[in-house]
Amino acid sequence: MSNQSNESLPYSHIPTSVFLPRVPRKPPTSSSADLAIAPFRTPEQSIDGNEIERKLESRLLEIERSRHEFLQTETQRPEPLHSPLPPLPETRVWGVRFHAITMEETLDRLEAIVAAGKPSVAITANLNYAMLCDKHPRLRAFTERAALVLCDGKPVQWRSRLERVQLPERVTGADLIYRIAERSARTKLRIFLYGAAEGIAEKAARVLTEKYPGCCIAGVLCPPFRTLSEKEKQDQIQSIRDSKPDVLLIALGQPKGEFWIEDNLEALQVPLAIQVGASFDFVAGKAKRAPRLLQTVGAEWLYRTFTDPRRLAPRYAQNAWFLGKSLHRDLVRWFDAAFSTTA
Repeated sequence: MSNQSNESLPYSHIPTSVFLPRVPRKPPTSSSADLAIAPFRTPEQSIDGNEIERKLESRLLEIERSRHEFLQTETQRPEPLHSPLPPLPETRVWGVRFHAITMEETLDRLEAIVAAGKPSVAITANLNYAMLCDKHPRLRAFTERAALVLCDGKPVQWRSRLERVQLPERVTGADLIYRIAERSARTKLRIFLYGAAEGIAEKAARVLTEKYPGCCIAGVLCPPFRTLSEKEKQDQIQSIRDSKPDVLLIALGQPKGEFWIEDNLEALQVPLAIQVGASFDFVAGKAKRAPRLLQTVGAEWLYRTFTDPRRLAPRYAQNAWFLGKSLHRDLVRWFDAAFSTTA
């Protein structure tokens, strides 16, 4: 039987599939591979292996490019605008970094910064400054690089009491300018006054030297209230450099003063630059500070609004709006944290 050819077998001309039972096919199920490639195709499209491979390679290249950009950003982060001194206690209020130090500690730190010699920045920051940092990412980044960020407002100090590290006291630019002049009379720190309206810086310099005999004023310069030419900018920078100051006090308003410092600090080669706001006006007598009682209870803003309503009323209205918004965000965050802990 086995020696016979296929032609001699019965029914050899009929395909064998006729005699096999027909098994119904199961509907296809979604495998893990199908699920992995599902985002790359629509339901009506058939699976194309080459297309899937191309898209996966494209996605991997995109991930690698993002990783490379992130690492490049981290390695090219701007250097801090200060000398490498021992760290100070810090806290954050509404996203702004503050150093928790007293006035006396501030003065000692300023002298240490000057002695180190590397161009550094100190900032006196209040509620208005926190609002500006919220608006201007550049200002926030500049603040992160500063050698000192000092509490210049009662609302900021009060809010810090809810943090682990609290701000011990206000260190205002209006107080700091006097204390720096006092130190200058003892240690011969060279001070340069830059900014304010015409004649204000000169008068402030005279008041400081009369109040603190021996106070060393290296120079005074008041830029005009207009856009300066490139030559005028370079001449001013050279004038400051030639005076060889240890401390450059700047009164250009916020955030103009901070941006000016950031743009020119390296060219100036000054050991320490400090933005002191309206301090020149207070020293020169153009503006009056609130009585000490109002300063203590945090109502200095109210006094200044009445003395200069046209300029300050809109600003303090914006500050009030920012304060309310920030406190609301704080409450929402605290409630979320409380409920997530109890859940």
